[in-house]
Amino acid sequence: MVTVRGKQRNKRRGTIRKTNYGKIRKKEYNKKHRVVITNDIVRANWDKNKTVKENFSGLGLVSDPNANYRTTHHKKPSEEIEVEFADVAEYAETEVVKKLEEQSKDGAPVIRHFSPAESELWDGLVRDHGSDYKAMARDKRNTHQHTPKQIKRKIESYLTFKNSGYKTKMGCVG
Repeated sequence: MVTVRGKQRNKRRGTIRKTNYGKIRKKEYNKKHRVVITNDIVRANWDKNKTVKENFSGLGLVSDPNANYRTTHHKKPSEEIEVEFADVAEYAETEVVKKLEEQSKDGAPVIRHFSPAESELWDGLVRDHGSDYKAMARDKRNTHQHTPKQIKRKIESYLTFKNSGYKTKMGCVG
């Protein structure tokens, strides 16, 4: 087969077969819109024959959290905006919801990981400036132009990372 401008020509027969672009587009659409469920509890109770909304409502979950949040956007800013919230009593607490709540209670905190270059930067800034975040913001090593508040947040998370012992467990030096 030889491809000529979106058409396939059979060398032996000399016939031309057109490419079905609709079929290709449909495959790409299906790949893009495939539902991937990462949670084990939800995956175990998922019914592949139902739609996403039907599955979520069957599990006692909400597929679109903003669906019950209604507001009128076309009103003038001087007028008050009316907001309606859904009644929480409407939703029954299923076993799946109870399992998910238990899982969220047992969850471990997320530890932010720092690259060696980043850890070297924060170590150097703390060594030179101590806790003067305004001076750190003006420092020439602050190439990303972080504000003093951003630097404070990043250094606090870096110090928790450094004190957690993660680097020594992983065999990192620094």
